[in-house]
Amino acid sequence: MNVLLMHPIADWSVQRIAQLCKVNGWQLTIMTIRSSGVGDGISGLHEWLRVDKLSEALADMREAIGDRRFDVVIPGNEFAVVAAEVLAKWLGIYHNDIDKIKLARNKAAMRQAFEAANIPQPKVRAQVASMEACRALDWAAIAMPVIVKPVDMASSLFVRKCDTVEEVEHTLAQIFAFERSMITNYDFQRQALIEEFVEGPEFSLECVIDQGVLRQQLLTKKFVSPFPGCFEIGHISGVAVPPRHVEALSVLSEKIAAMWGMPNGIMHIEFKMTDEHLWVIEAAARVPGCRIPELVQIRHGVQIEETFIRLRAGLPWTPVEASTDAHEEWVGIRFSFPERAQAVVTSNIQVLQEHYDDDHVMDGADAFSVDRRTGFVFARSQSFEELCRFIGEV
Repeated sequence: MNVLLMHPIADWSVQRIAQLCKVNGWQLTIMTIRSSGVGDGISGLHEWLRVDKLSEALADMREAIGDRRFDVVIPGNEFAVVAAEVLAKWLGIYHNDIDKIKLARNKAAMRQAFEAANIPQPKVRAQVASMEACRALDWAAIAMPVIVKPVDMASSLFVRKCDTVEEVEHTLAQIFAFERSMITNYDFQRQALIEEFVEGPEFSLECVIDQGVLRQQLLTKKFVSPFPGCFEIGHISGVAVPPRHVEALSVLSEKIAAMWGMPNGIMHIEFKMTDEHLWVIEAAARVPGCRIPELVQIRHGVQIEETFIRLRAGLPWTPVEASTDAHEEWVGIRFSFPERAQAVVTSNIQVLQEHYDDDHVMDGADAFSVDRRTGFVFARSQSFEELCRFIGEV
């Protein structure tokens, strides 16, 4: 079987997919922009195709692949979701509904679709495409604080909690000035949402959708940077979905899959949740990033990428019973940054793996952003409270 991975942006992700393809006897081809080094030194690649930019235009992709044919096409990052479906449709292989899946790549359209489906979410206060439109808003009627975010970026880039109109304008100026991804050459829209700020711990749900039905759900507890940024600084796997929210999360997961026109695949749903309420922040039609697949595999033995490929190829897959018993250990990942204190490892914390490399830190990038990461630590503990301290303490 020939697998095409479109525009991966992380070498650890390519390495994992290359290894699973080798084990299964599949051939892996990757497509990236010409300057990418994401496949350097990774054995097992059948071919590496290079293009000028990540494009959703079929003509551009057809020129890149020539007479090659693939059995499965998967996106390697958030920006490649629609392009992967467009190419898969042309190849005559499994693809999701292209018009519907576009909703997953535009947060404004996503909010409208969620509202129509009665999915709980933060309220949209405004959608703007210029500073003039921002200044024309009736700010006396908009309660502060608000969350400002671009409609089509990723990795929480320029997602900010703003307490004043001046902070909103500053954030919008940065969004409007950032027109192209430096890792894929993908062109962004000059649009942003201004949303209600909701309090609450953050989570993600890794969902396996098979024939439109939620077959497996794995909960990840997320830790974010101090405001005003909303960057992810760590995760914990092994947390159980609270009983009062099990049915609601199951129902909304299948609703979103249907909304995306996605009968088979993996979804990554981000939300805030308290004992009483939950609010869906966004939902992605792809394998999660941020090393969550590694975390889930360590904790539950579930290989999300392999499940994704098998579902899209129509191959058998076997659900792994995910254990969240109280006596089991929790597993987490803590990301390091120049602005973050060194983690204190106590006797209740077992370090499983750690890696540090500050060669790729981008000067001038926002504190705690992905461009400021200097490494990570995987750790486990039988004390949930102690692991939360280790992962979340800034």
